Formats: sequence, structure tokens, C-alpha cells
Amino acid sequence: MYTTEHLYSTLRKFATIAFLPFLMGSCETEIPLEDSDPPNFSIQITGDGFSETFDQDTDFDSFQLNLKRETTYDFILTGADQGGLKRLEMYFTPDYIDMNANLYGPWQVTTLTFLTDLISWNGDRSSPLTGTVLDGSFTTKGDNVSLEISLYLLDYGGDSGSSNSSSAALNIFIDDHETEIVFF
Repeated sequence: MYTTEHLYSTLRKFATIAFLPFLMGSCETEIPLEDSDPPNFSIQITGDGFSETFDQDTDFDSFQLNLKRETTYDFILTGADQGGLKRLEMYFTPDYIDMNANLYGPWQVTTLTFLTDLISWNGDRSSPLTGTVLDGSFTTKGDNVSLEISLYLLDYGGDSGSSNSSSAALNIFIDDHETEIVFF
């Protein structure tokens, strides 16, 4: 089972790398009349000898990601929808995740509460794009801390429909341990 999971994980990493140049250009698209498919996403996290890509098909309720305290990790977050990506949001706890994202274009950071910051990207309906990419790094802080990095994406839903969404909550535990995925 581990071999199959490892092979699948490796294939997803290569697919993400192959898909990245496509998203970097963020091709313009047309909003279709109807769109019932939710947006796709992936977040790749690397550091401390660890590398893993999580996407909309990942069972986020089946594991937690153990991160080592006072350690810096790189990330690449992508979001895409063939009918146009309307919004991408990433929520995190700034007291325990010191985020250093490479913000450009319509990306922005907002402090929602003293416990939650939001990094978001808004599309433009008059000039819709298939997707976007955010990269950067973050450093973990604290001991024996459980938290989430949450993602939320919306598309335009077509001209005649309501938006489709995708979401995920990556369960994280920060302490003085190895970086690894622990399955429940």
C-alpha cells in the first residue's frame, strides 16, 4: 500500500510541476454559459527533507501534517478552473505560521481576527483567467500547537449559474519532531 501511495504522490508532484508553467501564464478564458465543475487546486509543501503535494482529491480528514517548530518550508499554491477562477483564499494563524508569500498582482493579505490572516486573490469577470499561482515560504512557531491552513476557491459558475466551490483544511501539528504525515 505504501508503494502505491508513494507512486501516486510522485506522479502528482510531476503533474503539478508540468501544470505550473500553464498557470504562471494564467491564460485568459471565456466564462461558459454553464459550468458545474468546481475549481481545482494544489498546495505543495517542501522543507526539512519533506516534499508533498495535496490537491482537491486528497482526503484531508485522514491525516495530519507534523511540522517541526522553528523550521522554514517552501510552498506553491495553485488554483484553476477552465471556466475562469473567481477567487482563491488561504487562511492561516499568524501566531504560529510566519508567512512570507510572494504577493503580486491582485494577491493581498488581510488580518481577519487576532488569530486569523487571509491571503486572497480575486479574478476579474471582464477579463477572466483560468487560474493563478502563489509561492513563498513560511516558518513554524510554537510548541505542541494544532492548527489548520484552510483553502477556499470559487469559479464564476458560468453565465447562467451560481459559483462552484472547492475547499480543504490541512490539519497541522507543530512541535519538536520530524516533518511527516501521520494517518489516522
